[in-house]
Amino acid sequence: MPHDLMLRCEQKREYLIAGRRELRWKEVPVSHALDAAPGTIRCMHCQGAVRVHRQRAVDGPQDHVEHRLRQDSVGCRGGIHFDGNHRLSAQPVP
Repeated sequence: MPHDLMLRCEQKREYLIAGRRELRWKEVPVSHALDAAPGTIRCMHCQGAVRVHRQRAVDGPQDHVEHRLRQDSVGCRGGIHFDGNHRLSAQPVP
């Protein structure tokens, strides 16, 4: 069962700002990032790498993300192994 805080993530998107194209992180529902390229999505709480899980059965878990590194799951308030001490990822997605 996905943790309620992992139903959203950050996705890197391109914006046109003052005539220049810039990549910026935007918070989105996981269902909007299902086909995102690797390295363009991350946890919105700890900025760590995540993997996307799709809803397979009608009554199964919703689309959600899961930390790739257990140490991120332990230190992130959105992780299923959270130890109560929130910290940013040791290997954040730039």
